[in-house]
Amino acid sequence: MSVIKVLLLEDNEFDVEAIQRLIKTHNLDYDLKAISTCREARQSLKEDNFDVVLLDSHVPDDSGLTILSELEGVPAIIITGQGDEDTAVKALKDGASDYLVKDSSGMYLHLLPTVVKETIKKQCLVQEKIAAEKDREKLFHELEKAHRELKAVSRIDPLTKLSNRRDIKYKIDYEISRFERSNETFSIILGDIDHFKDIHEKWGDSGANNIISQAAESLVGVCRKVDTLGRWGKEAFMIIVPETPLAGAARLAENLRKVFDEKLSVENEKIKISMSFGVSAYHEGQSVNGFADTVETFLLRAKSSGGDQVVSFSSQVS
Repeated sequence: MSVIKVLLLEDNEFDVEAIQRLIKTHNLDYDLKAISTCREARQSLKEDNFDVVLLDSHVPDDSGLTILSELEGVPAIIITGQGDEDTAVKALKDGASDYLVKDSSGMYLHLLPTVVKETIKKQCLVQEKIAAEKDREKLFHELEKAHRELKAVSRIDPLTKLSNRRDIKYKIDYEISRFERSNETFSIILGDIDHFKDIHEKWGDSGANNIISQAAESLVGVCRKVDTLGRWGKEAFMIIVPETPLAGAARLAENLRKVFDEKLSVENEKIKISMSFGVSAYHEGQSVNGFADTVETFLLRAKSSGGDQVVSFSSQVS
C-alpha cells in the first residue's frame, strides 16, 4: 500500500495540528482528511474510501463511537482521554480495531504510526480470510451444483432428453411407496417400435436415432403433465401413469398408438412406423422389477400378435 488514506474525526484543533505535524515530521505517507463532527464523518465515508479511521471518542454533535456501526469494513482506532479507558473497552466491543489514550506528554502520537500500520495489516488479514472463505463457499456451491447436474444427467437419456431406465425405476419405486401409504392405484405402459431391426438396417444408426427421437416427441405430445415418460430400452419407452387404473391407462396407450398414424420424416422421406404397447396396473406386493416384467409380458404378446396394438390384462381376459 503506497498512500494510506486516513479519516480523522477530531474537534480539537491543537490535536489535529499535532497529528499533521507528526505526519510531516516523520514523512508518513498519509493522505489525511480531518473533520470535526459525526455528520461530516458520515458524509466523508459516503463520498470516499479510507484505509483507516481515527475517531475521537467525544465530539460536539455525538459520540465518535456511533460511527463504528457505519464503517462497513473500514478499521477504526479510537482516541480517548486519560481516565476514559472504559470508553475504549466499549469501543473495542463495538468493533473498533484498537485505541490510543491521549496523554499530556503526547506519547500517543509516537505510537500512532505503529498502531495504524498494525491495524491496517490486521484488516488485510481479515479481508484475506473473508475472501478465502468466500472462495471456499463459492467452490462448495459450484461442486454442489455440479453434483446436482451430474445426478440429473445420470437420470436423463442423452438422445431423447427423457428419463432413462434408471430414473424410471426410481419413480416406479416412488409410486409404489405412495400406493402403500394411500392405496392410490397407478399403472405403467411399455411401448416398443415395431420392426425396429428392419428400420435400423435400412437407415443405419443416424436414421434410427432420428426415428427414436421423433417417436419420443410424438409420445410427449400425448402424455399428460402428471405422467412420466422415459426411454426404457433402445426402441422402447415406459410411461408411468399415476392415480390411474388399468382402463384409463389402456385408453392412454391406445391414444399413444394412434399418434403414429402420422408419418415421420427421415432424410426428406416420409415413413410410416407403428408401436406396440403393453399395459399393467400395479398390484400390492409387486417389486419394481416384477411389475416391469409383467408389463413386458403384455408388450411381447402385442408384438407377437402382429404389432401395432395394445395388450393389457383386461384384453387378455376378454
